Amino acid sequence: MREKGIRFYRRGGFTLEAPGYASGTPDESYSIGSKKEVPDIVIEIIITSGTINRRELYKPKKVPEIWFWKSNQLRVFHLNEGEYEEVSQSTFFPDLDLTLLLRYIGHPDQYDAVQEFQSVIQVECAEGKV
Repeated sequence: MREKGIRFYRRGGFTLEAPGYASGTPDESYSIGSKKEVPDIVIEIIITSGTINRRELYKPKKVPEIWFWKSNQLRVFHLNEGEYEEVSQSTFFPDLDLTLLLRYIGHPDQYDAVQEFQSVIQVECAEGKV
């Protein structure tokens, strides 16, 4: 987001609650463009499989996009007419190559991963690819 000059606000993990629904706390969340009460994107790292459909937790607040990472796979779901549907690209970041992102998510060193990912994005921007 910084490399492309996209304004964003980190919301972190916070509890999403609504009467009659289970509550949930994403691992990370962001508002894109401006600060909002409900984030545009929530990200969850799934370690174990559970019985709760995690997508249902975000419906009451109408979170536009949910990203789930589990076992080196990234799945993106977008809210469409009240239901979450899996999509191949983020609505907020249509130029983001999710396969490329996965390569750096699994990198053994976080600092190096960020540096290398930023370098790749800078080159792609300079070449007009993104």
